[in-house]
Amino acid sequence: MRNRITRFAAILLTLASAPLQSIGAETTTSGTQSTSSAAVGQLPATPTPNITTPASEAAAFRQEAAISQSTYAGPSPQTAFQSYVERSTGTPLAVFGSEVFNNVPTTYAPLGNVQVNPDYVIGPGDALQIRGWGMIDIDINVTVSRSGTIYLPKVGTITISGVRYRDLQQYLKTAIGKYYTNFELSASIAQTRSVQIYVTGHAKKPGSYTLSAMSTMLNAMFISGGPSETGTMRNIKLKRGAGPLMTLDLYDILIHGDKSTDLTLQDGDVIYISPVGPLVALLGDVKKPAIYELNHKTSIADLTSWAGGFVSAADLKQVIIEKNVNNRFQTIAELDTDWHSIQNKLAALNLQPSDIIRVYAPGAAPLEVLPERSFVVIDGEVAQKGVYEIRKGETLKQLINRIGGVTDKGYVFGTSIRRESVRRSQQEKINQMADRFEKDLETSAKQRLAAVSETAEIQAIQAEVDSQRRLAQKLRQVRAEGRIILNTLRNETATIADLPDLPLYNGDHVYIPFRPATVDVIGAVYQQNTFIWQQGKCSNYYLKMAGGVNPTGDKSEIYRILANGTVLSKRKDGGCNINPGDAIVVPEQLQRGKTLVQHLKDWTTILYQLGIGAAGLNALK
Repeated sequence: MRNRITRFAAILLTLASAPLQSIGAETTTSGTQSTSSAAVGQLPATPTPNITTPASEAAAFRQEAAISQSTYAGPSPQTAFQSYVERSTGTPLAVFGSEVFNNVPTTYAPLGNVQVNPDYVIGPGDALQIRGWGMIDIDINVTVSRSGTIYLPKVGTITISGVRYRDLQQYLKTAIGKYYTNFELSASIAQTRSVQIYVTGHAKKPGSYTLSAMSTMLNAMFISGGPSETGTMRNIKLKRGAGPLMTLDLYDILIHGDKSTDLTLQDGDVIYISPVGPLVALLGDVKKPAIYELNHKTSIADLTSWAGGFVSAADLKQVIIEKNVNNRFQTIAELDTDWHSIQNKLAALNLQPSDIIRVYAPGAAPLEVLPERSFVVIDGEVAQKGVYEIRKGETLKQLINRIGGVTDKGYVFGTSIRRESVRRSQQEKINQMADRFEKDLETSAKQRLAAVSETAEIQAIQAEVDSQRRLAQKLRQVRAEGRIILNTLRNETATIADLPDLPLYNGDHVYIPFRPATVDVIGAVYQQNTFIWQQGKCSNYYLKMAGGVNPTGDKSEIYRILANGTVLSKRKDGGCNINPGDAIVVPEQLQRGKTLVQHLKDWTTILYQLGIGAAGLNALK
């Protein structure tokens, strides 16, 4: 394993410093064939995670809180329950509704120049624009005084506070009509007054805010950043003078779009965001897996409804419910009936705080649509290239023979076959490893930073972590090609008879390259280049042609990427029996830090198992 880690790290260093040379035959691909989807009604083969109890997480929670106060600028902090769920299941889940407040601009100003609500109640500080014509001539802007009145020339003082905007024009016309007749009048609000409110409790930015008098509790939530990690979304209280407490449940707005409890603010209002209530986690075949907050007796039917229901739930007739019980997932219900009965049975399953619920709906899982007729593409040095319909069970060897074989320039040893299902499987594994790489990197960084206090040590760790973050970004650029390595082809003398009896699938792409006449030498040599292949010559011959290994090269880890996609170290027949189209790679010497080696271990394993050699890592240049 150490050699493989060194070899992979050397590729990264080599490709980061020099462009990759051509490797003759295509050599960047995959090694194994994926299997078909699970049958309908069967559960996916998911390993059972070890679920630790909240009590055993206490130390980790304290450490997490301490780290969040350090100088380390990592990802957004998680709640304690989020961390617990992720460590228990391996799946990161967001808190439902938190994304609403994540990207509010710092310049957010609610209700600037918007139309005034007809129910708006006029009060001190509002600016009115009044125009009259006929027996009176009025064109004036006035502000409602603290006593709730306005003064109109030739009319006098009019009490206006408490009048709704929809009634303003008729109210003024009636008041002026006591003195004048035969006139017309228009009245509007030129500018609404401001109110000062207070946001307290578990808000991201508690404090005093001055808002438009048309603002509501939801506007106050936006401008104060919403609930913090420890704040509730379901029990936000409004205190107004000596009146009773009023409550806003953001789930009413987020799930149902119901703003009936979103009250308009008044001057002096106090909004208190209570501590977060009991939490549960939902994952699996639902439209919005997340962490949800409870505020009353709740069933699994309610929970799945909050999550938008099951994915692709048309004609759903089977649902399997699992729950964390004694540190592992156990099936608590397996429902196989009509949809209405499933809903009723889910409504009978009540939730408890800290539950982790996993839902499977086999009928909702998309299945591969199997074609009635299958076609493959044949390209390269073959007698007849093109698109061919394959017979049931036809193999690669049979098809090549059926179309007349290869040309005299065809290089069977370099044959590649690419399959879309293999590519998807490979890319999924690569993406999963990228996610794990970054997660382990950030976790390790937090722990290491929490254990040191010297500025020099902190800076050294941060520099190393930044370097590894850049590596992680490059690793995400690796793209699987779905190549199935034909490892039964031993060397450059391979013929059609040596091709494996590999069954072909619809959409396969077969390519037989032109027989190359060169060998590439790349990596830590004095002159990376392409050289003419000489039969019987070993790697030392080509290394000498490249000027030899430079002082930074690691001679003990030289390896060869064969034209058929396999990889051989020099000590395992990688030194001689060089084939046309092979590439000899000289890795850079690697300073083996424990952290880097540990991080590269999984990547080395999966990338080489997938047959992704130097050319496949071209994106890391």
